[in-house]
Amino acid sequence: MPPLPDLTIYVLVFVVGAVVGSFLNVLALRTLEGRSVIWPPSSCPACGKRIAFQDNIPILSFFLLRGKCRACQAVISWQYPLVELVTAILAVVLFFRFGLSWEFAGMCILGSCLIAVTVTDLREKLIPHDITYPTIVLGLIYSAFVRNDLMGALAGIGASYLIFDFLAHYGLVIYQKLKPESVGEDIDVMGGGDAVLSAVIAAWLGWQRLVLALAVGFLIGTIIGMILLVREVMQAGLLADALKKAVIGAAGGAVLMAVTALVINLATGPLNVNISWLVFSGLGAVCGGLLGFVLVGTQVSKPFPFGPALALGALVAIFIDPVATFLSGGA
Repeated sequence: MPPLPDLTIYVLVFVVGAVVGSFLNVLALRTLEGRSVIWPPSSCPACGKRIAFQDNIPILSFFLLRGKCRACQAVISWQYPLVELVTAILAVVLFFRFGLSWEFAGMCILGSCLIAVTVTDLREKLIPHDITYPTIVLGLIYSAFVRNDLMGALAGIGASYLIFDFLAHYGLVIYQKLKPESVGEDIDVMGGGDAVLSAVIAAWLGWQRLVLALAVGFLIGTIIGMILLVREVMQAGLLADALKKAVIGAAGGAVLMAVTALVINLATGPLNVNISWLVFSGLGAVCGGLLGFVLVGTQVSKPFPFGPALALGALVAIFIDPVATFLSGGA
C-alpha cells in the first residue's frame, strides 16, 4: 500500500483530534456530575433525548443544527464545537512537531488532560482528581520509558505540592491583611487542584519544563486577573478611587526604588557597581501602581480559576525546552 500524502495524514489527524475533543466534552461534564463517561450515550441536557449519530459529528453537526437541539430546539453551548476544534488543532500541531512517535502519543494524552480540566475549572472552578490522578500515573510511566527521567518527574511533583502549599498559605495571609473582613471565611487563594495539575505537568515534562510552565502560567494568570479586576472595579464604580491610589502608589514606588538605587551605588562605589536608578524607579512605579490598584480592587474582587492559565503554560512548555534553549544561547 503506497504511503498517504502529507495533506491526507494531517486531515486524518485533525478528524481524530476532533473526535477526541468530543469525548473530552463528555469526560469533563460527566466527571463534574459524577456520572459514567461510557454509558449512557450522549443525550440532550435539556430534553434528555438521545442524540442521533448524524447529529453527533464533531464540529460539523453544531453548525448543521444551527446550534440547537433537533428535538427540543434548546440552544447548544459553543463549548462543544470549540473544545472539538481546539483539540483537533492541537493534535495537528503536535503531529507536525513530533511526527508519529511515542512523544506525539504522550503529548496528546497530556494535552487532552489540560483541555478537559480547563473546561471543568472554567465551569465549576474545579479540577477533578478523577482526571488528574490517572494522568499523573501515565505521565510517570511516560517519563520512565520515553523521557528516561523518572527522578526529574518525581522531583517536579514534589516541588509542585511545596510551591502551591506555600502560595496557598501566604497568599491567604496577604489577602486577609488586605481584606480584614474576610478573616474566618472559607477562602481558597490557590486551590488544591492547581497543585495536582502542576504535578500532572511535572509527571509528563519533568521539573525543568515545569518551571517554564509555572512562569508562563503565572504571567498569563496575572494578566487575566488584572483584566477581570479592572472590570469588577469599573462595575462597582470604584475606578476613579483605584486610579488615584494607583498614581499615588506609582509615585511612591518610583521614589523609593530610585533612592534605593542611589544608596546602593554610593555604598558600593569602590566596587564600581552602577545600578540604573531609572530602571529601578520604573519597576517601583509599576509595582506601586499595581499595589495601589489592587488595594481598592480587593473590596470587590472575586477569585478566578488559575487552571486554564497553568494549562496554557504547560502547552508552551511542551514545545520549548528551557535547558536546551539556555545551553544553545537562546537559539
